[in-house]
Amino acid sequence: MIDFSVSILPLCALTLVNFILSWLWYSPLLFAKPWMKALGTDGSHEMTEAEKKRMPFLFISGFISSFLLVFVMMIVVNSLRLSSFTSGMLAGIVMWAGFCVTHSLNTLWEGRKPIVLLINNGLFLLTYAAFGGILAVWK
Repeated sequence: MIDFSVSILPLCALTLVNFILSWLWYSPLLFAKPWMKALGTDGSHEMTEAEKKRMPFLFISGFISSFLLVFVMMIVVNSLRLSSFTSGMLAGIVMWAGFCVTHSLNTLWEGRKPIVLLINNGLFLLTYAAFGGILAVWK
């Protein structure tokens, strides 16, 4: 039976953590330079007015994406009745392999370089594994 019960505090906290971690992951502190280089830009150009106007939409969609990730992971972890960090982490890794890796491999048709997939999936693996574990023990 699917368990749609949701705990608000972990949902809100991990949504915010994912949003901030994603921003940090693609910042100059971590992987911005190799990621941008692989995408064919050095990030030094000035933003156009159209790009500036898109920023609120990008932030809102990023926040919604973070929320949905945590929400669905919470449903899976609760439905499987996982109660240890290790079991939640393993469930997160399985979800990552089944959904993120397969989806990322399909983006190769778009001409993305493998380094982009490695950087993106590094973030996804970290968040799926950690959040799965955290959600299993934070009730």
